[in-house]
Amino acid sequence: MQAAAREGVHPWQFGLVLLAATTPLIPLISWSGQGYDILSLALVTAGVAALPLLLHARPSGFGWCIAVVSVLLLPWTFVGAMAGMFLFFPSVLQLWLAAGADPRRRPTAAKVMTVAGLLLSVVVLARFLSE
Repeated sequence: MQAAAREGVHPWQFGLVLLAATTPLIPLISWSGQGYDILSLALVTAGVAALPLLLHARPSGFGWCIAVVSVLLLPWTFVGAMAGMFLFFPSVLQLWLAAGADPRRRPTAAKVMTVAGLLLSVVVLARFLSE
């Protein structure tokens, strides 16, 4: 008798969601030291962006959670732009990339999506550090 292995989300997908939640925090935390009082708002937004991580054991729930969170986060990046929440716009893109970055289903596309998500984080942080 063979036990069925329970498949969760791939580590690449998990990592992209983690990047989507944490990358905007670096600039926002540094801005909070300059007198901007946005840290609590940024932490709540990052917490919402990280919600798919709670469903890492259920790939179907993970995908649906990414869809719901990105649909909520996209308008929030524009509404909260004056408070610095525009930095979460790349997070929406990273969440979309994470939904399809499973190399067990699409090996080549998953590599491209993972590299694109990593480059997105690098660009955001490089832009912030260059200022």
